[in-house]
Amino acid sequence: MADQCRKSFVATVLWIDAADGSCEGAARFLLSYFFDMKDIVENRQRVSLTEKTRLALLILKENGFVWCSAFAIYYLASSVSQRAFSVMDRLRREKGVPGMNSRALNKAIWEAWDWSAGGEEWSPSEEWKESLIRSVLDRHMPKDETILEIGPGGGRWTGQLIDRASSFTAVDISESCVRVCREKFADRSNASFMVGSGSDLSGISSESMDAIWSFDVFVHINAKEVERYVEEFERVLKPGGVGVIHHGSVGGALGGWRSDMTQERMLAFLKGAGFEIVDSFKEWKEDGKSHLAGLYEDVITVFRRPVA
Repeated sequence: MADQCRKSFVATVLWIDAADGSCEGAARFLLSYFFDMKDIVENRQRVSLTEKTRLALLILKENGFVWCSAFAIYYLASSVSQRAFSVMDRLRREKGVPGMNSRALNKAIWEAWDWSAGGEEWSPSEEWKESLIRSVLDRHMPKDETILEIGPGGGRWTGQLIDRASSFTAVDISESCVRVCREKFADRSNASFMVGSGSDLSGISSESMDAIWSFDVFVHINAKEVERYVEEFERVLKPGGVGVIHHGSVGGALGGWRSDMTQERMLAFLKGAGFEIVDSFKEWKEDGKSHLAGLYEDVITVFRRPVA
């Protein structure tokens, strides 16, 4: 019986791998599991067929047929998902479809989101967040000035910004986000929250803001809307005003529900609107430790409107 199970398992994983476009075994997946604790499809080419088969038999011996069968199914699913993503990515680039990042979808998704975690579900750790506050927010957001936050969500950064501002305004495409923040910061007399369109700042007066902050928002906004937002940055910022925007860098090629924005596009939009680029980075260091701006090569760009 054990020998039959072993033969069945090896046959199954080889068949699955053939469906993935090659003749190699699903031990490719199992090996990447041991190396990285998650399956990365591109890494399945790095071990020979003989070694993969040997590893598959060893893993079967140690874990049993049911456990290994479940992993074989996961292997197939991950392969199919990778291929599906490639098709989606190609269609976005060739046909210009919005993917998951249209204004209508952004509004619908964030209206339906459960904001009980306050947006902290996207913070890798408290250490990471505190470092970002010290190294980015505190460094670039002025004190006792007017600050605009685009996309406060559940108020993840909002409290820190309100504490620094003489007057604070937040704009979000989601009515539920605005409602959550109004309730959460009801005792803050210097703060106001409004619903926006998802592509402009029509409720904000011209040259009324000293600073703009937005994090984990523009990673989900496509280039067409971002370009319109940049024009609005130029309108609402006072001369000398600063902006800090967290955005994508690779056009959604790494997944993560990212938009079609790239770092090059963002810099081109900002320079085209007359802004000075202060900094644009994918990681920062504090006390010798590096912290990533995001999981998908996201970027934080800091820019300033010239005084004259």
